[in-house]
Amino acid sequence: MQLADGTVIYSASDLTGYLACEHLLQQELRALHGETGRPDRADPELDVLTKRGIEHERRYRDRLIADGKRVVEIALDRDELTTTARLRDAHERTLEAMRSGADVVYQGAFFDGTWLGYADFLIRVEAPSALGTFSYEVADTKLARHVKASALLQTCAYSDQLTRAQGVAPEWVRVVLGDLAEPKYRLRDYSAYYRSAKRRFEEVARAGAIPTYPDPVAHCEVCRWIDVCVAQRRRDDHLSLVAGLTREQTRKLGTEHVTTLAALAASTLEHVKGIGDPTLAKLERQARLQLEQRKTNVVTYELLKPEPNRGLARLPVKSAGDLFFDMEGDPLVEDGGLQYLFGVAWLDDAGVEQFRSFWAHDRVQEKAAFQEFVDFVCARRKAHPDLHIYHYAPYEEIALKSLMGTHATREDEVDDLLRQDVLVDLYRVVQQGIAVSQESYSIKALEPLYMPKRGGAIRDAGGSIVAYERWLDTREQSILDDIEAYNRDDCVSTLRLRDWLEQRRDEAIAKYGAIERPMVATPTPKVEETPETLSLAETLTRDPDQRACWLLGHLLGYHRREAKSDWWEYFDHCDMSELELFEDAHAISRLTEVGTPVPEKRSLIREYAFDPAQEHRIDEGRQAHDPWTRKDAGEVVSIDKAAGRLRLKRGPTVDKNPLASLIPPGPINDETQRAALRRLGQWVVANGIDAPGDWRAGRDLLLGLPPRLRDGVTLRDGWQSVIGALDHGCLPVQGPPGSGKTWIGAAMAVELIKAGKRVGITAQSHKVICNLLQAVCDRAEQEGVATLRGLQAVSDPNDALGHPRVEALDSAKVESAWSFGAHQLVAGTAWLFAREGLHDSVDVLFVDEAGQFSLANTLAVSGAAKSIVLLGDPNQLSHPGHGSHPPGVEVSALAHVLGDEETMPPDRGLFLEKTFRMRSDISGFISAAFYEGRLASQPDCDRRTLDAGTGMWIVPVEHADSRVSSEEEADAVCRLVSELLGTPWTDIDKPTRPLRIGDVVIVAPFNAQVELLTKALPPGARVGTVDKFQGQEAAVAIYSMATSTIEEAPRGMTFLFSRNRLNVALSRAQALAVLVCSPRLLHARCKTPEEMRLANALALFEEMATVHTLKG
Repeated sequence: MQLADGTVIYSASDLTGYLACEHLLQQELRALHGETGRPDRADPELDVLTKRGIEHERRYRDRLIADGKRVVEIALDRDELTTTARLRDAHERTLEAMRSGADVVYQGAFFDGTWLGYADFLIRVEAPSALGTFSYEVADTKLARHVKASALLQTCAYSDQLTRAQGVAPEWVRVVLGDLAEPKYRLRDYSAYYRSAKRRFEEVARAGAIPTYPDPVAHCEVCRWIDVCVAQRRRDDHLSLVAGLTREQTRKLGTEHVTTLAALAASTLEHVKGIGDPTLAKLERQARLQLEQRKTNVVTYELLKPEPNRGLARLPVKSAGDLFFDMEGDPLVEDGGLQYLFGVAWLDDAGVEQFRSFWAHDRVQEKAAFQEFVDFVCARRKAHPDLHIYHYAPYEEIALKSLMGTHATREDEVDDLLRQDVLVDLYRVVQQGIAVSQESYSIKALEPLYMPKRGGAIRDAGGSIVAYERWLDTREQSILDDIEAYNRDDCVSTLRLRDWLEQRRDEAIAKYGAIERPMVATPTPKVEETPETLSLAETLTRDPDQRACWLLGHLLGYHRREAKSDWWEYFDHCDMSELELFEDAHAISRLTEVGTPVPEKRSLIREYAFDPAQEHRIDEGRQAHDPWTRKDAGEVVSIDKAAGRLRLKRGPTVDKNPLASLIPPGPINDETQRAALRRLGQWVVANGIDAPGDWRAGRDLLLGLPPRLRDGVTLRDGWQSVIGALDHGCLPVQGPPGSGKTWIGAAMAVELIKAGKRVGITAQSHKVICNLLQAVCDRAEQEGVATLRGLQAVSDPNDALGHPRVEALDSAKVESAWSFGAHQLVAGTAWLFAREGLHDSVDVLFVDEAGQFSLANTLAVSGAAKSIVLLGDPNQLSHPGHGSHPPGVEVSALAHVLGDEETMPPDRGLFLEKTFRMRSDISGFISAAFYEGRLASQPDCDRRTLDAGTGMWIVPVEHADSRVSSEEEADAVCRLVSELLGTPWTDIDKPTRPLRIGDVVIVAPFNAQVELLTKALPPGARVGTVDKFQGQEAAVAIYSMATSTIEEAPRGMTFLFSRNRLNVALSRAQALAVLVCSPRLLHARCKTPEEMRLANALALFEEMATVHTLKG
């Protein structure tokens, strides 16, 4: 930000700063107008970053020159650009370089009279523009290991100016990372968010002084104003000084006139809206302890009441072999950062502290250091089987998991450490076991309780990074010695903290009674591969250039990695406190038994009440586990998520344990799919990936080959011709909302059956299978196929379709019945079609919702069929896997086909480009936001009319403190529905009639909001989450987002701003789509490109929609 000839000039960094902290903009404006001084900040770490950033930029420039590019540098002394005339001259010089057709313009300047931008690089591309047959795209260099939203926002700002300069918007922007990798991002996926942010920035900047407060944010760490802001917070005794208190909690406490640490310490409040009672009590206790420390200048602590297997009860029995572990990493070097030091301390037989370090200065050495450390631990465990590895905070555990995946080594050894609870995080012990009077719970903040003040040249992790960066330049051994001394101090501090916590445990026993040591984990299946699988994987992955074989080799371990991730998540749940479980998105906590148990055989069915505001993944008909015992708690007979009631069938053994919480069980057995993948791997090793013969369809999918079609038929000839000509290949079909995907799938299946083919149907769930199976049966009846006989594999009769032409049996009986050849149709999950007995028994297998169906499972079932049809849309339902996999392994079948594309390439499969549901003033948004502009409404759709209005509305509703439900939004939805009911509604070729309650669907992301809306709306209202309405439509679709701010979203931005959910929710609408939300949600701060892409869809909706004011 600068003044030039009395004009305020803004830059992209001003915009990113504003989004990081609104107070920063106010401070900069005051300084610009001379109302306050602009502080200088000496920060060695920032100096290092700046220096390496300049070197990185020049290294990329030199590479472009070495590649033969004509690079034109716009040489500017930016300190001299103090007038608008000079700024316009710099802008014109950049345009001249562009008009000359240079391959690269380096350090180009853009100035439009208000905004100034310096683009690191403008890269020529052969796409026409006002310049001629070519145009330019922005490439910005960033040293960071990952692209941040701020970097992408800057490229959007430069691209905005570039668009005006060349008359056409670039398709892509690039960010050049520290390793010279150049990830590309489609500009349209981020530009609406940029335009929204820029509008808000300009409105605030023009308004002048606006009251803001220096709330702590992530940007504080690199901000020149940090000392000024911290001083103000201390003068004000601001609540942010309370350890662990969030910004949203500050605001909620403010509604109760609690605005200072001292006021919170003296508070007698028992309830504050939006803050759980246990959380409130914890914050009041923390404030009281900190206030006492201010008075006494002595660090104190307070014991918390023990819970089984939590806090101090997490401390295992000491072992002579115990290790104390700390790691140092530098995120700025290598690709993705480098873990350059593994440090470990222990006590020898004489009780003397010992220390060993494992150093690494490049990726190869990192792998070796990781292996040496793990081998050291394993050797010590042989001598001391009862040892534990103590660390502080989750960094070390996360790093070990990452390293074993990155380097594909020591996976079983690390998995053993995790499964057997060898790693002990003392941060979690402290958090759950004691309260400390410090403003931070970092290990250094705790040290006054158990050890003298440290010396040494390095004081914190940031200083360690700065020192390591200095060593990279100087190679002075003394610097590494300082880093190792700092690391050793951290390890020794961890050892002494463990001993101090043991003393507190004794103290807690004296105060509260006996505290059990951590229970021994219930043995779980070891997640490992057979030697045969490992050998196959090694053979297939030997040559990374053979992409399909390499991918198949890693897919052999897909289910193992998924299971590992599930087990890690399971044990993480087991270690959570009651409060943590309550706030978790998977568990149900604070169960209260109600009513009288009902006997059923040798079991009892008990009913429990819980807070329906909890988001969870406890499902009816499945087992649930008790996190405290780590054992099966019983079968969930029924669950009413909205009312907060569940019934649990508990056997005589498990019923002895009192129940407070439930978590999902560990992973289910998937050996059938693993075995099928092994058979595929064996075939490929023996015959080759592209040889004729078995598994053809699956191998074509891996190879990325287009569908094999007979008789000269092409993909342009229509689905009827294509399905008839499909010949041992894979046909992907992407069906956007309302495009008739299920109708076409059923029609294809019936055409095949009429031609004497045997057809299979599979999907991720029985519900999806039943939907397509019903459509096939209906179509067969319409076509007069009287001989249709089908089989469906289910283990629970409730999962069966229940159609007279489809017999439901278990998988083994289906396999047997199918082998006789009397049935034309068979349906089941991957557990059916991966069975060896069904190999090559199906002519065409339909995989429905293939955007959800993993690539691994698709290959596992592909052996059952000669050809495969993939039906689905990754932009509506996405694959739910969460394991850590090599790139390309984690995706769904359809996502694998699409790759980096959002829509099906014309040479790869079918894209259903017409929607028969949405008017064009709705599909225009859906198409632009999710389908690259390729989706259009069938012309008759615009004959749908609603007198109240058509297209898209946005209804902003101000509210606060709402996480998963909003009474204000529920009231707004009721008023909106009341306005709409009775409005004349005209559907295609149908008489006009009054809009009825059944003509409206109301969608919400959370069960609690669904319950609130259901109670508030008239009887017959169609209310539910996105999953309920998949495949349905209505005249009006209303999406109530419920959450006040993104900070309050219980599953974060990824869930609430999900593009898939937004797409499905709004695309149910035939005539009118309405978004009801807090306006503050539209102003979300984004940290990553993916978050920015999520926010972009909402920003585009806001841009295209009409703001609707409710009547009354």
